[in-house]
Amino acid sequence: MTCKRCNHTARKFGRYGKRRIQRYQCSTCKATFTEHEPRLGTHYTDPETAAKALAMMLEGMSVRATSRLTGLHKGTILALMLTASQRAGAKLDSLVRNVRVGYVQADEIWCFVGKKQRQVRTGDSPDLGDQWAFVAIDAQTKLIVSCVIGKRTSETTRTFLADLKGRIADARFQLTTDGFHFYRRGVEDVFAGQADFAQLVKLFGDYGQFDTADARYSHQESRRLYPRFETEGPILSTSPPVTWSGRI
Repeated sequence: MTCKRCNHTARKFGRYGKRRIQRYQCSTCKATFTEHEPRLGTHYTDPETAAKALAMMLEGMSVRATSRLTGLHKGTILALMLTASQRAGAKLDSLVRNVRVGYVQADEIWCFVGKKQRQVRTGDSPDLGDQWAFVAIDAQTKLIVSCVIGKRTSETTRTFLADLKGRIADARFQLTTDGFHFYRRGVEDVFAGQADFAQLVKLFGDYGQFDTADARYSHQESRRLYPRFETEGPILSTSPPVTWSGRI
């Protein structure tokens, strides 16, 4: 074994850790080191254990529960999640390019970081509070074409639309979103006539499902759907409401 510092000969110098990793000591500079290298990015965690922990997190288990079942520290689990997300993002950037789409649906998924928005105080980090995952999915193949996380603002909306435009082929397609008003101007500026744009606005009604304790978690009935269509310029027309009798 050669010393990593001075390139002189090193000899075995005992073992350490639960896995009994071999240590070495340089005969010249007396530095100690091991030949054990990270096997998953910068992590020394066993790949099978790391995969098990990530699978538990994907199934909705908490960090503490995952820590109890795998024996990993909570900080290690969070670091593994960060590494996995960075690698997944890099894979998405490299593979999802020049995708031909016909019908794309976009929506936002709410979550929060650290605390909910009403608990955010002056001076807190801007990363705390409500966050939104802007997701675009191809309605035919179910491929997630783009995903951007941020505040529900015009800046995040434009970033999301620009990311979507950079991943799809230069062909006309149908884009459907919810009634978030920043989409209207953003689609016009980013796609410039490449997309047939429509917004689907749902109005929910109360039909007495909260009158009794047994029915407090019943689904609300969607009374009206307001489809709004837009092509290249501002909204041309708003169609009359469509009556809907089922539940969604």
